[in-house]
Formats: sequence, structure tokens, C-alpha cells
Amino acid sequence: MKTSTRLPTLVSISLLTTVLLACSAKPPLAPPETPVPQGEAATLSGWADILGPISAPPNWQVKPCVNAVLLCVEANGELIGTVERFSHPISEVPVPGGLPLPEGSELEFLQAWVSNHYRTIEADRQVADPALKFVAETPTAISVGTLPGLRYDYTITHPNGALFDRSLGYVTTDGTMVHVFVTGVISGDPSGSFSDEELVETFTPHLNTIIQGLKL
Repeated sequence: MKTSTRLPTLVSISLLTTVLLACSAKPPLAPPETPVPQGEAATLSGWADILGPISAPPNWQVKPCVNAVLLCVEANGELIGTVERFSHPISEVPVPGGLPLPEGSELEFLQAWVSNHYRTIEADRQVADPALKFVAETPTAISVGTLPGLRYDYTITHPNGALFDRSLGYVTTDGTMVHVFVTGVISGDPSGSFSDEELVETFTPHLNTIIQGLKL
């Protein structure tokens, strides 16, 4: 690998800013590097005020971390991963035709948001290491609380097929703010991350349920 891939990925016109904060309860990895937020506009938002019904595999526990922007996921009392929540004003996003969004156009807006995010991440990783392979999944519609949203998913692998990054995210908008919830297996980052892809796969259907039950 030529250089670290933890670059400020979404600085210019990017639409997702990974504002990475270590979980102050039990950080599973070393402290992360901190990217520059897009337009300095990213707003950290806590879980406690929006968390609804909890779903988890047997002997797993899910609760807000001491660091309020992270949702802690534990197995038998041991931290195994986190899910990060943050928001930024929709006014910071270039929207064709301007704002407010026309009624019923939310999913179209979110599709463009995800497409831009995919392009930005892929370009960032290619600059850092051209040998890395980026594979993006087609985003799927999912309710985020009572709001329309999208679930997106991408994988980055080494030439030998070994996993480098796996990101799973949910995005929605209430017309004023863009709300993002993200986790996965992200190299070098303890925030919004699990240590193992199998754990992510196990937790994903439960996270879908949690996201759909948010008080948004």
C-alpha cells in the first residue's frame, strides 16, 4: 500500500463526512485520524433521543455509548462494534433546482447523494492505492423511522481478495437535515466500525430493524 487511505474523503462537493470519534466507553481499536468535515457543516448527533425498539442476536446488547454519537454493540458484555450517527444541513448539498425539495423527490435526492458518495470514496481509495478494488451495491429503499431512506453498502478489497473496507450505511432527509448512520469494517477506524465482517453480517438484519424504529 502506498499511503494511508484515511484521507479527508468528502471535503469538496462530497455529501458524506465521516467525523470519526473514538468510543469513550471501550474503544476496540486505536484512535483514528480525523477527516475534515464537508464545509465544516457536519453536526454530531446523539442516539439517546431517537433510539426506539432494540433488536439484537441472543446474548448481544445494544445501547448508546458514553460517546453519544456512537451506538455500542456488545456480545456477552464485550464491545464488538459501533454504529455512528451524524447529520449535516441539506443546504450544504448542491441540489438541482434549489431548495426546498419538491414533495415526493426525497428518494431521488438520496439516490444522487449515495452515487456521489460512492464516486468520492472510490476516487479517494484509488489515489491512495490504485490496486484496491471498489465494489458498490445498488442502494435499497428502507424507512428510517418515519422518513424515506436508502441503505447503501460498498466493499473494498486488496488484489488477492482480502477485505480492506466494508461499509454499511443508511441515509435519510427530513427536508432540512441529511441524517446518516454508518458502520462496517473500516481499516484503522474504531468509530462506526466492527472488527470482523462476519459480525457485521450477523448484526445487519437487527440494525435494519433498529433503523426502521428510530424516532425520526
